[in-house]
Amino acid sequence: MKVLVIGGSKFLGYHLTRSFLEHGFKVTLFNRGIGPDDFGDQVTHITGDRQNHKEFYDRFRNQKFDAVIDLIGYHPLEVEVAEKTFRDHIGLYIFISTGQVYLVTENKHWPAREEDFYQPLIKCPAGEESPYDYGVKKRECELLLEERFRSRKFPAVRLRCPVIHGTRDYTLRLFSYLRRIQDGHPIIIPENGDKIIRHIYVQDVVQTILKILPDGSVRGKVFNLAQEEVVTLSEFLTITASLLDKKIKIVTVSQQELKEHLIPLDISPFSGRWVSYLDPGYARREIGFTSTPLPDWISEVSSYFFQQYQGPPPENYQFRNMEIALLEKVAH
Repeated sequence: MKVLVIGGSKFLGYHLTRSFLEHGFKVTLFNRGIGPDDFGDQVTHITGDRQNHKEFYDRFRNQKFDAVIDLIGYHPLEVEVAEKTFRDHIGLYIFISTGQVYLVTENKHWPAREEDFYQPLIKCPAGEESPYDYGVKKRECELLLEERFRSRKFPAVRLRCPVIHGTRDYTLRLFSYLRRIQDGHPIIIPENGDKIIRHIYVQDVVQTILKILPDGSVRGKVFNLAQEEVVTLSEFLTITASLLDKKIKIVTVSQQELKEHLIPLDISPFSGRWVSYLDPGYARREIGFTSTPLPDWISEVSSYFFQQYQGPPPENYQFRNMEIALLEKVAH
C-alpha cells in the first residue's frame, strides 16, 4: 500500500509512520522538515510548506496514493487545495479532526455524538480567540469535505479525536501532572475544573487508521474516537498516582485566588474549556473500534517520561513553587 502522510513526524505522525513501515507500506512524508526523524531511507521525504498551494498542487497532482492521511488540515482553503490535488487518484483521504468542533457550538449533549456537530456556533468567549478559531476552522474543513463527498464522491473519512496521549507527546500536558504527582505536594485543580477525562491513546488512533485503510465503506463518514473509560480528572490523577505507587492530595482553588497569586489556569491543562468529551459508540458499532485499557497506557506513558524523555520540563511546571506557597497559605 502506498500512503502519503501530510504533517509532522514528532508524535501521531511518528507512530503512524512507524506502524505503516512495520506493515510493509510504501510511505511518503510531506512536512516542513523542521524536526528530524529516524526513518532515513525507509520513507520518501518531501519537504515543503503546505500553505504554498500552487507548489503543493504541482508536486502531488500526478501522484497516486492508496491513502492520504492529513494530520495538519487547519484551514478550509488548505483542505480545498488537497481535494483538488488528489481528486480522482487516491483511495482514501483520512482527515484528523478534533472534538473541539463540538465545543464551539451550542451543543447540549455530552458525551458528544457525531450528529451533535450540526449546531449553531457560540460566540467566541473573551480571551479565547485562538482555541475558538481552531475549532471553527476545523469545523469548516469538515463541512467542505462533507460537501465534496456529496458532490464529487471525494473519498474522505473524518476522525474526531479528543486529547491524544502517548510516548513522544511533545505537548507535555500529561507530564506536567506526572511531575506534580512525583514531587509529593498537593495538586491544584481550579474551581469547576474537575472535568470528564475521556481522552485517547495514540496507538488506538493508529490502529483505527490501519483498520479503515482498506475499507471503502467508510468514505464520506465521520467517527468519534475516545477511550472506553469515563473518569473525572481527580479520578484520573488518583489512578495515575496509584500506578506510580504514590498517594496524592487534590485541592480545589478558586480561579480568583490563582489569578491574585499570578498562577495561570493552565497549571491544570485538562481543566479548561477546550477539553472535549466524546461518545465513540458509532465507531465501535461501524468499524469495530476498541481502546487500550486506561491503566495500561498510563503506565507506558509514565515510564516513557520518567525513563526515556530527555527534553525540558513542562512549561507550566515553572509555577510549581508558587502553587506550593499558595497551598500552604490556603491550609492555614
